[in-house]
Parts: sequence; C-alpha cells; structure tokens
Amino acid sequence: MKNNNISRKDRLKSKRQAPANYLIVCEGKKTEPNYFNGLKRKINEKYGNKVDILIPNIDVKGTGMNTTSLVKYTQKIINHANKVYGQVWVVFDKDDYNDKQFDAAIDNCNYNVAWSNPNFELWILAHFKKINRYVSKDDVLQELSKEFQKNGLGNYTKNDTNIFDKVTSEGKLHTAIKNCKYMKELNKDGHASQRNPMTKVYKIVDGLKEYLE
Repeated sequence: MKNNNISRKDRLKSKRQAPANYLIVCEGKKTEPNYFNGLKRKINEKYGNKVDILIPNIDVKGTGMNTTSLVKYTQKIINHANKVYGQVWVVFDKDDYNDKQFDAAIDNCNYNVAWSNPNFELWILAHFKKINRYVSKDDVLQELSKEFQKNGLGNYTKNDTNIFDKVTSEGKLHTAIKNCKYMKELNKDGHASQRNPMTKVYKIVDGLKEYLE
C-alpha cells in the first residue's frame, strides 16, 4: 500500500531538487544588490559542495534606474536569458516618488514587486527593531545608524559589501521577517503610497530562508 504521508524532510528535499531560478532587479546600485548578493553568497557557501542538493540560481542586478526603465530592463534580461526564471522580483522604493507615480509603477508592473515605503533601509532596520509609526527616509537612516552603533557594527554605509552578514547574525533574519509581517498588519489598507512603514522585501527572503537554515 502506498504511503501518502510525506515527511517535511522529504518535501524539503523534493523542493530543493528543482528550485526556482531567481532574478532580482534593484533600483539601487549599492545597498540592495549588496544585501542580496550576500544572501546568495551565504546559500552558495552552505550548499555549494553538496552535489545531491540543488540550490536556487540567484541573479542580482543593481541598476540605478527609475521604475519605468527598471521594468523594461527586467523584461530585456528575461528575453535574452538562457534560463527560465521562476521568481522575478523588481525592487524599488517610495523615496522621492510622488504617490501617483509610486502606485502606478506597482500597478503597471507584471512582475513581483518588493517595494518599500519609504526606502529599502526600512528592511535593514527591521532586523533590529519593530517600527510602528510613520517614518521618513531620513528617520530610517538615523535609526539605522543608531542600531549599527549600539550593536557594534560601526557606521552604516550604503556601499557595505558585508551588509548581509552584519545584520543577519543571531537570528535577526527571522526578526526582520516577523517585524515586516507586523507592519503589513499595521498598514494593510490603502495604496502602497499610503502604507508607511511597509516593505515587501521580506517576501523574497521568506522564500529563500529555508536554504539558510
């Protein structure tokens, strides 16, 4: 008789035998790609020598483009790629865009959008603390600088290539995801432009965290 009870371990193994290819295209050229490349590096270090486990292929692009150009660039990559991407993410911030521009960019994007309001650094800050009030991009940067100093991480800089390792120690990755889900419930109504504080970057990491455990 066939056993239909599949253990979590077997399901995980099956999932890892055919993981999705990830394409992560970022508006920023420094912080965002540095973070995701750090995540990619950590996964490769853990599983790179294990021939019996396939890991996601993660391509990260930091562009410095605005949202319209970002989407067009993403489509160009997909059209010319020699692989199929099962997960395509476009990463951009509210930052200096007005409400109408920001909401339209999200609504008109045919890919997964990991948007942040006000900025990507809100995701970094979520590794350290829960944010439950409106914050400007300057507020986030100031709070992040304080947390870096308090945790002995030196000064926060946008071009820090070790940003992922610095902020994800001691279970802080789970803290960040938990804090983002809290923000999601706190600001679950209205357009993205009105949902401050909020970042959907956690959705990318939530789908990959099993490879870090």
